[in-house]
Amino acid sequence: MSCRPLAFAMRELTVGQLIMSLFSNMVFTLEMHRAVWAGDHERLLYDRLQHGYNVLARPVKNESEAVVVHLGMDLQQILDVDEKAQTITTNVWLNIKWHDVYLTWDPSEYGNIKEVRLPINNIWKPDVLLYNSVDQRFDAMWPVNAIVTYTGNVTWIPPAIVKSTCRIDVTSFPFDDQTCSMKFGSWTYSGFFTDLYNSTVSLDPYTPNGEWHLLSATSHRNRIFYECCPEPYNDVTFKISVRRRTLYYGINLVIPSILISSLALLGFALPPDSGEKLNLCVTIFMSLCVFMLMVAETMPQTSDTLPLIEVYFTCVMFEVGASVICTVIVLNFHHRNAEAYFPMPRLLRIVLLDWFAWILRMSRPSRVRVGDNNEEDQPKKTFLTYLQGTESGLNNSHVIVPTVEVDSKLLVHPQVYSSIQNGYGHGEYKVSSNGTDYHIGKCHKKKSADKQLARHKRLAESIEGRFMQFRAPDEARTKLLSTPIGVDHTSNHVQHKPEPIHSCLSNTQFEALMMHLKVISGKVQKEEYLNEIHEDWMFAAMVVDRICFITFSGFLFLCTALIVYRAPHLFA
Repeated sequence: MSCRPLAFAMRELTVGQLIMSLFSNMVFTLEMHRAVWAGDHERLLYDRLQHGYNVLARPVKNESEAVVVHLGMDLQQILDVDEKAQTITTNVWLNIKWHDVYLTWDPSEYGNIKEVRLPINNIWKPDVLLYNSVDQRFDAMWPVNAIVTYTGNVTWIPPAIVKSTCRIDVTSFPFDDQTCSMKFGSWTYSGFFTDLYNSTVSLDPYTPNGEWHLLSATSHRNRIFYECCPEPYNDVTFKISVRRRTLYYGINLVIPSILISSLALLGFALPPDSGEKLNLCVTIFMSLCVFMLMVAETMPQTSDTLPLIEVYFTCVMFEVGASVICTVIVLNFHHRNAEAYFPMPRLLRIVLLDWFAWILRMSRPSRVRVGDNNEEDQPKKTFLTYLQGTESGLNNSHVIVPTVEVDSKLLVHPQVYSSIQNGYGHGEYKVSSNGTDYHIGKCHKKKSADKQLARHKRLAESIEGRFMQFRAPDEARTKLLSTPIGVDHTSNHVQHKPEPIHSCLSNTQFEALMMHLKVISGKVQKEEYLNEIHEDWMFAAMVVDRICFITFSGFLFLCTALIVYRAPHLFA
């Protein structure tokens, strides 16, 4: 009987311990379970958001509603503007926002977590693409994570280096402004399913470009109906306005071109006898051709418009080409041989040597011209000419032209040529030499003093006050001197320095002398005639040079002024 109560007591103790053990295990399990949930709210939230989520379904409760998407941009840098390819490369951060009703939660249930980062490929995203992209990948947006808040707002900021088309207007190059656009829109969803709106463009992180100065960056929303589809399609277009910095082009293109074109004017100031007049013009022309090639390499290969700098180079090349032609004409005039060409036409003489020379205030030392009949331009008559005009009995074929150059070999000191009495009327006078000049003397004949005095008076009445021209033999080429001769009516001799009077020439000797003088005077006349023709052409070349210099200077100044006037700006 005593063993039963003991066994019963042991059984009750075992059951109580078992119950206590089970209770303790339950409490421990509950506590442990509560501790695990406290540190894993984000994981549980991710599991909950991804559970049953479909990335293909639009995040709307009603299928007739459109997902409102806001698109903005942060412009980081303008990397390149390719005028030839007509593209612009930029570094941008897109700012895309929309609302997803399937990505909401109560922060109090998940450790007060209000936002999470989800991979963009695990949630729905608008298929926004750059319409005018020329990148090989087309979609250059980097797939970064999206930021999701507990209210369902999704913010996706993908960085991208986008390369888009940009129509470059090179009319004002290198003083041009360009406006490039980037058109973003949904590729498959129409405006009934994805309603796209524009946001602001931020320039806070912008890094300046060395070649282009950023003027502005704006965005606007477009609603377009395409022919393929009746639904409207919305897009957001970002416009970037830039201005070219002109310092590089001004130093390397504009200033050298102005200097080279100015050097073309020096070709007209270079004397033709230097031999480098034509070479200078051709060298300048080739230099401008090289500059044209340099500019053409940077320009788009289009025939729509011509750059302003190319128009200027074309005008300058036309000027230099015309200067080459004018230089050839000037050299032709200057080196024109009078024996091979006719004298200058009268009309050309009047236009160049009279009108333009007077307008340009140009003159030459010699005023004697071939063919002029003005008395003031004619030289004084020589003694030999006078002899032919008096009662000498010579026929008109022996007339000697004015300004005779007497060869010194014919008048060698102290040889004397004097008597011309027989057949020529005034035989009392002779030509005598004193070693330096030649004078008129009186031949001493054995005649009565009355006859000599009468003849002397008749001759004195006709030659008194005339000027006799001879040249001193010691001059180079024996040029003539004009020596006034006066006659003393009270004396039987012509006034001159006291010199001994020599014997007179005979008639035969005088005729021989006149024949030699005629030949010499004819040769001298021909040389003077040819020299005057050549001088006329040389002076005409000088006039043409001056005309071209003034004309091309005005043309260059006008072209430069027009280019500067048409340029939208000169400095940026």
